[in-house]
Amino acid sequence: MHVKGHYFPKASSNYQECVASISDTHIDIKHDEYIITRHAITELNLNSGMAGLADELSFTDGSRFIPLDVNYRWPFKSNNHQIMERLEKSKWAILAAVILTPMFMWLALYKAVPAIAVYSIDTLPHNVINQMGEQSFTVIKKLALDDSELPVEQQTKIQQHFNTMLEQLSLDKSIYRLSFYKSEHFGANAFALPHGRIVITDELVNLLVDQPNALKAVLLHEIGHIVHQHSVRITAQSAASTIVLAVIFGDLEGIAEVALGTGASFAQQGFSRDMEREADSFALTQLEYLGYSSNDFADAIETLQYSHTSENEHLKKVNNLLEYLSSHPSAQERIDNARE
Repeated sequence: MHVKGHYFPKASSNYQECVASISDTHIDIKHDEYIITRHAITELNLNSGMAGLADELSFTDGSRFIPLDVNYRWPFKSNNHQIMERLEKSKWAILAAVILTPMFMWLALYKAVPAIAVYSIDTLPHNVINQMGEQSFTVIKKLALDDSELPVEQQTKIQQHFNTMLEQLSLDKSIYRLSFYKSEHFGANAFALPHGRIVITDELVNLLVDQPNALKAVLLHEIGHIVHQHSVRITAQSAASTIVLAVIFGDLEGIAEVALGTGASFAQQGFSRDMEREADSFALTQLEYLGYSSNDFADAIETLQYSHTSENEHLKKVNNLLEYLSSHPSAQERIDNARE
C-alpha cells in the first residue's frame, strides 16, 4: 500500500513530497524510489486528527509524515482513535458535550469544590489558621483601621455582653476576641477573621447605640462566621476553583485568564452568599436560645440599610444584576427571614 504525503525531518518545518509504503511490519518513507527512513509499525506514534484533518505519523527519531489525503486513515489505526473520530462527527455527541460540559463545571465549582474545602480545613493545624488570621488582621489594620475613639466605659460594657454570650454558648474566650476600631473605609461594619478575632467599628457601635440587642445580633452573626470557619473555607474554595479551571482550560493567559477569572469571581460570590445565610441562621438560632428575639437581627439590618441608603441615595435603584453580584444576600431577604 502506498500513501502520498509530506515528510518533515526532525526539528524542521521543511518537507519533502514522499510516498509511505506500508507492509505488515514496517513502513518505508520513499522519495523517488529511494528509502529515506524505515520504521517498525509497533514503534509509530499516531496523532489522530479531528474529522477533516489528516492523521499524522510521528517517528521515534522525531520526524513526521502527513498524508495529502485528509480523509485517509491508516490501516493500523487503533479502535480508540476510530471511536474518537466517530464521536467528533456525531451531532448527538456534540450536543451532549454542549449540555454536559456546563453541568460538569457547575458540579465541580458548586458541589465538589465546597466539599473539598470543608474537608481540607479539618486537616489544617490550628497554628496555620491562627497565622492566616494574624497576617490578615495586620494588613487590614494597617490599611483601613484607626484607633477606636469610643469611651472606655462603653467598650467595657459591650465587651462584658460579648463575654457573657460566649459563656452562655460555651465558646472559648481565648479564641473569640472582640476588638474596637474606627474606620472611614469600612464605615458602620463588623467582620470576623479566621483565628477568632471580631472587629467592630465605632461607626457601627454609634449607629446601634440605642439598640443594644441589635448589636448583640450582629456580634452573633460574626461569631457564626468563625464557628463555621467561613474565612478558611472561602480561601480553600478560591484555591480549589482556580485549580479546577486551570485543569479544564489549561494555561490561563490573555483573554482566557480574564474570562475564567470572572467565572471564578461569580462562583466565589455565590459561596459568600451561602455563608452569609449560614451565619444569619446561626445568629437567629442563638438569639432565641439566649432569650432575645430574631427581630433584633432584623432591626440591625434595617438600621444598617437605612444608614447606607441615606448616605448613598443614588444606589436606591440598584438593578437585579448588581444585586446578584453582591457578596451578601439582599437586605430585604435577610430582614424577611428574621421577621418570619
